Amino acid sequence: MKKICTLLLILISTVITAQVGIGTNTPNTDAALEVNSTNKGVLITKVNLMSSVLATPLSNHVKGMIVYNMNINGSGNTAVSDGFYYNNGAKWMKLEPIPLKIGDLKQSIATNDHLGWYKLDGRTIASLPILSQNNATSLGFTVVIPDATDKILKAKSSFETLGQTGGDNKVIISQNNLPNVNFLGTSSIDGLHDHSHNDRHNSNVKTINLVYGLLGILSGIGLTILNNNVGNKTPATTISTSSNAGNHSHTATVSSGGTNTPIDNVKHLITNTFIYLGE
Repeated sequence: MKKICTLLLILISTVITAQVGIGTNTPNTDAALEVNSTNKGVLITKVNLMSSVLATPLSNHVKGMIVYNMNINGSGNTAVSDGFYYNNGAKWMKLEPIPLKIGDLKQSIATNDHLGWYKLDGRTIASLPILSQNNATSLGFTVVIPDATDKILKAKSSFETLGQTGGDNKVIISQNNLPNVNFLGTSSIDGLHDHSHNDRHNSNVKTINLVYGLLGILSGIGLTILNNNVGNKTPATTISTSSNAGNHSHTATVSSGGTNTPIDNVKHLITNTFIYLGE
């Protein structure tokens, strides 16, 4: 009888004060429940949620309810995975530092999959965990996830399809981008040698004489014209050969024609692209 009375007094005291202290006799005045320990934690109830929109295993959604979900189930934005969840009165919300949605993208210098983020490297969907497979399918991927290697993300235009890739990683320079320099070349000295040419003319004395004159300047010696019909404008083939001119070389100068115009060099940072498919 004494024990029953003591228990009754405790219950009455608890109801009156509306405060409970576990591990302390003086719970905080603003706390309905205070748990105090230096070497133990609070273990939240573990349940198996079926979907973020289903109250199960509760009978109804209860705003403020906190549970630890042990189940991995569903796909898309209604999927649930291992972790803490709270109820907002209409559905379960996962307790995460940053709210994530299936299909979110991010850039990272990470090289491997992590915490539900999967590298967009063109792999087959079948190689992913089952939950991630379902989520990838719900996003519209059929056989493989996109390959974002060596690509950057851009806004979609009116004629592009989501997930479409394109562009070019080559740079074409023009003559203006070349340095404005002259290239000077000199042939080797090959001893005594002649210069000869085959000249086919067609009633154009001025052109023929100009060719002969240029060749004469090049060798430094006048040419012997073997065809006497040039003056008569008779078509013929003329073979001319200069005299031996001794050891000599030939030089040539060619300009690049450039103007030192620089090409655009865009600074960049190499990153990998990841998609969130859930844990």
